[in-house]
Amino acid sequence: MSFRSLGMKSEIVVLGDAARIDWRQDVAVLRTPEQPDFWFGNSLIFRHRRVEPAAQIAAFRAEFPTARHIVLQWDDPQMVPDARHDALRAQGFDIEAVDVLTLSKPVQESAIPIGYDVRALRSETDWDQLVALSHDIGVTEDGHDPDLHLGFVRDHVAAHRRAVNVGRAEWFGAFHGGTLAAALGIYVSTEVARFQSVMTAAPHRRRGLCAALIPVAIRWAKSKEPDAVPVIIAMSDEPPGRIYRRAGFALAEKQVSACRRPEKGVNA
Repeated sequence: MSFRSLGMKSEIVVLGDAARIDWRQDVAVLRTPEQPDFWFGNSLIFRHRRVEPAAQIAAFRAEFPTARHIVLQWDDPQMVPDARHDALRAQGFDIEAVDVLTLSKPVQESAIPIGYDVRALRSETDWDQLVALSHDIGVTEDGHDPDLHLGFVRDHVAAHRRAVNVGRAEWFGAFHGGTLAAALGIYVSTEVARFQSVMTAAPHRRRGLCAALIPVAIRWAKSKEPDAVPVIIAMSDEPPGRIYRRAGFALAEKQVSACRRPEKGVNA
């Protein structure tokens, strides 16, 4: 069996060998055994649009008996949150509908702002700065526990670095005087080129750094897999989506999930 949506297909490209998928008829059990606190990497993915809170929560607990979180996802590109999800909201779930954006035309080029250098991450210092930037945003903006989140970020960045080392991905940064100001990654397969972890440090925002990094990443992906479709996931109600649309991306699908966080934990 396989996934229907580009969003789900691209998620699996990012996870690579770290993930295991067990199919249960019309349900996929997604696991990342080495990262049990990676919420969306340890979830149930339904290949239908039914919302059955009691049965689906019970199915999750049967597959992940020690998990402190619950994540349910739907592999339905046309699904949107509606009254069917109200029972999950009432039980403390956050219902998210992200935009799956794709690029079907040449990307809009954007000049690198004066005073910044754009290049691939290579040195230990580069990767350490990516950990620091990711951790800072996760704690100050997303509200994660500082101690728990740091370990999660280190594991996640280590996985990205391994993917870079074997040619499955590349990571680019915009540096200002040697300091990492913005970064993004891109994973590639024959079918999709998936952007990952697009971020900018707060003092360097609104300067066009992400807009400048996106074409650089796409050129790298096209050099590896010319026919891969560039894919970016964006929150439906947040500003970064406007940056991606100005670069030439357009809405292709919706991806709906329900997540109930532990009292303390790390998100992904």
